[in-house]
Formats: sequence, structure tokens, C-alpha cells
Amino acid sequence: MTTIKDRNLPERSKLVFEFPVPQRGGGKFVVTVPFFENIKISESKRAKYVKYDLLSRSSQLYTYTGAESRKFTLDFVMCFPHILEQSSPANFEDYVSFVASENDAEQRRIFKSPTDKVGTVTDQRLFGSAEKLTTKFRESVNRPTLQDLNETLQTLDIAIPALFGAKNPNVILQTKHYDFIDLIMYWTNIIRSSVTNNSENPIYGPPVVRINHGILFQNIPCICTDYTIEPIEEGGYDLGTLLPRRIRYTMNLEELRAGDFGKFSTDRKEPIKRDNLVGWEAVVSNPHQSMDPGYDL
Repeated sequence: MTTIKDRNLPERSKLVFEFPVPQRGGGKFVVTVPFFENIKISESKRAKYVKYDLLSRSSQLYTYTGAESRKFTLDFVMCFPHILEQSSPANFEDYVSFVASENDAEQRRIFKSPTDKVGTVTDQRLFGSAEKLTTKFRESVNRPTLQDLNETLQTLDIAIPALFGAKNPNVILQTKHYDFIDLIMYWTNIIRSSVTNNSENPIYGPPVVRINHGILFQNIPCICTDYTIEPIEEGGYDLGTLLPRRIRYTMNLEELRAGDFGKFSTDRKEPIKRDNLVGWEAVVSNPHQSMDPGYDL
């Protein structure tokens, strides 16, 4: 039998958004947006030179004056049926855990706990129909015919387990359906927020966006300069919410290497030093052998 190896793509390929949080004394509120399909990343960087044209010399001389930040163009797709298909109800907790916070209350503020479903679209429909089902049952008893009783009992056999918490596969599937719609909308709004500051306290600017994609892009800190969100018409729409089943996101990012404006270091005790600026020495004379901050393994 052929064994298919799981790539664990959402855990290894993702964007990490770090929002400054004033009330935490310089702390960060962290949200991770995972990739469920292969992402296309284009990278570019441009050096800046002053050119000198000397008399009778057939070649120019150059003075290096620095370089522009690395620029990245990200192109990726979220496919709602794909995410729903590969995700069990238990995995929803894993995706919610991508929202880092001081305590569980922050996560519950953003996502209703999967064990506390009263108030969701699904449960409003189910609990809202309880009274109608009871009325229908009483009417059938008051005018009992074999057909009325059979129809009513058949309806109750489907609905009552859902109303009182039994494991009805159809209800679980529908609840999961709306859970992941909420999650995709949350991730989409996180991407939208990547170019804005805190309107209540404008000194806190947009989040730092870190690119993580295998060994080629290792936790690179960036700012987002612009983004586009485009529904893919061929994928169709979710009928209940008009959420596009496939959405294409494009983000343009520029590397931000500030750190503490000191010397680059991979010391785990001082992670801020990983974001300090580095040159070619980090590749040829440093055991790190990379210009990226690297992962905290």
C-alpha cells in the first residue's frame, strides 16, 4: 500500500501578524494566517550605486550607497471547500489557537467556543423550530391518524437529537460549515487590517507581517504596502452567506529590519536581535548561514 506523507502545510507555510498592544507595555497580539494551498512568492532587491564616468575610461566606476529593502509579492488562494474537507471539528480548536492571547477569554471573544453553540445560525434554526415541532406533535395527537403520527414521529426522530445535543452528523457538518466561514472571514479581515494603524491611538501603526514558508523564507519581518482580494468566479459562492468558495489574495510586502538597531544574533534569549540588519557576513562567516531571522526551533 502506498503511504501518502502529510506535508503539514498550514503549520509550515503561514503569515504571522504582530499587532502592537498598548495595554501590555509594548507587547504583541499575534495572529497566524495559514496557507492551505501552495503559495507563490516573488522576491526582489535592488542595490543603489553612484556611477562615475572617467575620461577615456571604457568602463564606469561605482560607489555603493546602500540597498532598498527586499520586496515580496505573495499570491495565494483560500478554498472554502478544501479547508472544510481537510478539517475535522477537532481541528477547529487548532485553527483558533492561531490567535495568541493572554487568556482563553480573548479567543472566545473572537470565536464562539465550539462547545457553546447557542446563538449560531444553525442553532437559531434548530431551537427556533422546537416550538413548531411541539405544536405539530400535539395537533397530531389531538387528531390521531396513522399518517399524521408517522410523519410527526419521523420529523421528531431527526430534529430532537439535534435539539438536545445528540451527535447528529448533519448538524455537526452544518455547524462546522459556519465555524469555518467565520474563520475565513476573520483571516480575511486580518489581511485587510495589515495596512492600517490603531485609529484610537494612531502612534501604533500597522502590524509587522512575518513570512514563513519552508527553508527559503524563514520568519522574515515585513510591512504590507498594499493588498488585493479577488473572488474566483469559477469556484461559485456559498448560498447562505455569499462567501466565494475560492478567494485569491495578493499582498505586496517590504522587509523591515530594525530590531534593536544593534548586532545581529540568533540568541533565543534575545529574539529582537534576530531582526537586526545583516549583510553578506551572515552568509559566509556566520554559522547561521542565512540573512533571514530564522525559526525558533
